[in-house]
Order: sequence, then structure tokens, then C-alpha cells
Amino acid sequence: MANSEAGDQLASENLVPLLERFYGPLSVPPADPFRFFVWEVLGTQTTPARRDAAYAALHRIPALTPDSVFRASRAQLVAAVALAGLYHEQRLSAFLSGAERFRRMPDLSEVVRGPLRAARRALATLPRLGEGSIARVLLFAGGHCVMPVDRDMARLWVRLEGHERKAMDKLPIGRVRRRIQHVLPADVHVFRRVADYLRHHALQTCTDEPHCTVCPLAARCPSARIQHA
Repeated sequence: MANSEAGDQLASENLVPLLERFYGPLSVPPADPFRFFVWEVLGTQTTPARRDAAYAALHRIPALTPDSVFRASRAQLVAAVALAGLYHEQRLSAFLSGAERFRRMPDLSEVVRGPLRAARRALATLPRLGEGSIARVLLFAGGHCVMPVDRDMARLWVRLEGHERKAMDKLPIGRVRRRIQHVLPADVHVFRRVADYLRHHALQTCTDEPHCTVCPLAARCPSARIQHA
């Protein structure tokens, strides 16, 4: 598979260090599969700060194990999840359904850390997890070298590869995943670092309407150069 310009830069470690210097340290996701599931549910369609506030509130209750969730009062859970922002009812429903799933399947965490095919199949039964979220659980909580790619990550990669704007509509998620995985060493720590910073950048700066004037990758991004030509 031929590397793209973006792939070459990622492989030579030119991209992620720029993002690290620009954003600084990011919140460290929990390694436990259930806690990571909660983190992922709380972080959907909100900001990292709101996700972290909601997660910290659940930690104080405490309600970060499947059993402890059902020992907590409904009012406590509602108040904690609401800190994540909009869509709190959908988030609470997914959180409770997921907790029940982990409770009914005590070995689910071990399954997630086990063979990839069985882990992916088990995670597909959890609520509110798309392909990108499932891959994030596999990577951060399961220790699998799987690159999580969702619409936001695909949009970022399409721009870094210098495709025309109309290519944004196709969002070739599978191709983006293969491109990134192809140029990275099979090291879970490298995968986590790359996934963390690329997704954060896609959500914070390389948004649908990109903020190219402040982007730390602008000088290396063909799309930014075209926009400011």
C-alpha cells in the first residue's frame, strides 16, 4: 500500500508531537473496560471538560462499577450524568443499559481483553457504541492495536491527504483506518497516543468549519494551504 503525504508524516512522527505541544497533556482514559465504556458514553457529543466533570461526579458517588451503579440513587446518577451536557437522557439510558450488560456478563471485561474477534462481537451488544467507539474500547481498554476512526477522524485525514472538498462527503472510514494502521508500528502505546491526539484535534480545531489560522498542522496540511492560497 503506497503511503500518502499524511501517512509519511505520521510514520516519521512529524504530526503528533506538534499536537502534543499545542494541546498539552490530555486526560488519560480509564483502562478498565466498564469505566472506559462509561467515559465513552459521557464523552459523546460534548466537550472533554464536561465529560471529565460527569465522570468525576460518578467517581464521587461512587458509581463506576456495574454493581455500584445499581446501589446509587437515581437522583445521584441523573445529576452526575447531566454534567456532561445535552442528551443527558439518552446518555443515562445507555449508561444504565451498559451497566446491566456488564453485570449480567461478569467476564465481559476479560472478553474485551481477549481475542479480537470475540471482543468486537461482545462490544457490539453494548448500547450507544458505533464502530469508532467500539474501536476505542478495544484500543484503550482491551489493549488491541486497532485504530479508532469515526467521521471526525476521517474528515481530518481527508484534509491532511489533500483531497478535494467533495471527498469529505464520502468519509472513507475503512480506508483511513487502513492508511493509519499501515504506517504505525504494532505498539499499543503508539496507537493510543496517535488516536488520542488526532481525534482531539479533529474535535477541537479541524472541525466541520476548520480553524486553519490557529491550527498547528496548517503548514503541513494541503487543505489549509489551498484555503489560504
